[in-house]
Amino acid sequence: MTTGRWLRWGLFGLLLLGMLAGCGKREAPSATPSASPAASTGAPFTVLAGSELKELEAPIMAAGRAAGVTVQMAYAGTLEMVERINAGERFDAVLPPNGAYPALALEQKPLARDKLFYSRIALGVKAAKLKALGWDRQTPTWANIARAASQGQLRYAMTNASASNTGMSALFAVASASAGKTEDLTPDDVKPELIQAFLKGQQLTAGSSGWLMEAFVKAPQALDGMVNYEAVILRANAQLPEAERLQLVYPRDGMISADYPLMLLQASRRADYDTLVAALKAPAFQRDVLGPAFLRPANPEVTAHPALPNNAVAELSFPNRLDVIDAVLSRYQAQWRRPSTSIFVLDVSGSMQGPRLENMREALKVLSGAEANTVSARLQAFQGRERVVLILFSTDVAEPVWVRFDPDHLEAARTELRQRADALNAGGATSIFSALDRAEILARDEMQRDPDRLVSVVLLTDGENNRGLRLEEFQTRYANGVPARVFPILFGEANVPQMHTLATWSGGRVFDGRTARLAQVFREIRGYQ
Repeated sequence: MTTGRWLRWGLFGLLLLGMLAGCGKREAPSATPSASPAASTGAPFTVLAGSELKELEAPIMAAGRAAGVTVQMAYAGTLEMVERINAGERFDAVLPPNGAYPALALEQKPLARDKLFYSRIALGVKAAKLKALGWDRQTPTWANIARAASQGQLRYAMTNASASNTGMSALFAVASASAGKTEDLTPDDVKPELIQAFLKGQQLTAGSSGWLMEAFVKAPQALDGMVNYEAVILRANAQLPEAERLQLVYPRDGMISADYPLMLLQASRRADYDTLVAALKAPAFQRDVLGPAFLRPANPEVTAHPALPNNAVAELSFPNRLDVIDAVLSRYQAQWRRPSTSIFVLDVSGSMQGPRLENMREALKVLSGAEANTVSARLQAFQGRERVVLILFSTDVAEPVWVRFDPDHLEAARTELRQRADALNAGGATSIFSALDRAEILARDEMQRDPDRLVSVVLLTDGENNRGLRLEEFQTRYANGVPARVFPILFGEANVPQMHTLATWSGGRVFDGRTARLAQVFREIRGYQ
């Protein structure tokens, strides 16, 4: 059983035990809205939440049902969450990891806001590395951490700041430290040298905190630490050998915590909102569900899990101006983070003819910046210093096509990529693993030429391999590991078990393009590049 399933059902079981041992409330039938003590409308109470809360979905829904509220959850990153609401998508409430950005950016301001629980963001460092750096004797500042990272003494994992709250919060904490300010940060205050030094140590990126943890647990030897929620770091420790476990470090000059507020958007659902908040802040939920998940309770009557440090930590404020957030994230993407090379291995066999090929064309154009009319769309488009490689395959594997997004020629690169997308044609058989072999050779050469680059491989195919190398032959060629992780996209009639095997074996992740808009899937993958 995977860690995610263990946690999901373990927490669900703890919640049910807490209910049975409590006052013995009987679950209210969903067909009788009058059974709710808060005059529920009977319709599901819809919540758009941070993606890392999927593990808590079962106990949250169970707590809602016990109180007479049917909860229906969907998930998105913080930036996407705001843009979906502002675009007119209707939800009764949002549950972001940090409420600061939604409070600023939502055109429809929340009608109520209640913190349900919280988690500090921390730097987890292996004990041996902590001792070697002297951080076991004195807690480091962000400048100390940046110096170690820039000198190659600290190799860490962190999520992409433009895609995930943990990376974003860490970025703003470093930005505040560079400016010597705890609040009212402006773009001119930020000293890029400290941020760039810090980001030199990032060896693994991801679009979600949960996947980052999973990738770290699979190969902890390659890294010294991880920036993540303290709750996620402690869950990772439960799966790691003792020598690889991480010690929680909270930099002396401060960190931004995730406060997890439930924010009401629809006035007509106020009664259900109040009922749900009461259920989720009840001692049974806060103790029996949040405790095992290492989340800090918002209810002062409940004590946090003993594994969580109770020492005082400097808390920094999230920027209180949208222009500051936009400016810092834009510079992060285009100037500060390590440059990347993204290799797209794209199926143009006969089965891709028609709408499938058109969807692929559209997805490439979106990444070129064709729909950069929102903050997240603009940040997820290809940026300066990036290199994009297209490897097309059908019966044969075409020569790689390079599109270089040089800072001085961005528009030319964007235009070239759109033209390449328009020129795509489909026909022939399907040589998936021969194309991947070509991609990995290119990735190896790219990493040898420029070790500072982050290199990834994205595979899009809608069918079965029927030409060239087989999966087993491909794996044999890379028995000692592939140079770059592979991120397959499930599409059409692609071999689902084979794509999952490929992702797991290479250290990548599968994305599902069978129901979602392919352009949105491509945008989501950008958090991993």
